[in-house]
Amino acid sequence: MKRTFNPEVLMQNLGPEVKSFIYQTILDFEPFSTPETIISVVAKNPLELLSQVDEEPENVTLAFDLSSLPKKTTLKKMYRIAISLTEDGQKIEAEAIHEDIYDAIRLAKEHLVETLTKIQDDLISSQDRHMQIRHAMASGGEIH
Repeated sequence: MKRTFNPEVLMQNLGPEVKSFIYQTILDFEPFSTPETIISVVAKNPLELLSQVDEEPENVTLAFDLSSLPKKTTLKKMYRIAISLTEDGQKIEAEAIHEDIYDAIRLAKEHLVETLTKIQDDLISSQDRHMQIRHAMASGGEIH
């Protein structure tokens, strides 16, 4: 069997420690998900990043800078991990690369949690402001 990239990550080849780490990582997304949310942790070919340097992927946030990728020889030894949350046809994803699979998973998780937290904070702040406006209008107060 020809290896498409190195290191190759197949679920059946992962040790119990890595699988446990992935499952623990998935649990960290519970505050941002519903029972209908599909959470995926996917290993991707890091060498494909070399052809994407000029294009920013859609709905994907990167925990690294595409313009400062390591050399091909180094990149092919790295893990490229993507974590995505999908619900109702909407998808948000974060990717990270690292020489260590645990660090790649952790960096992707941290980046996605940071993005989700910002989105959540923006929504809550917006909702709070609308509630303040409605309350002020109902009580005959002024809005500043």
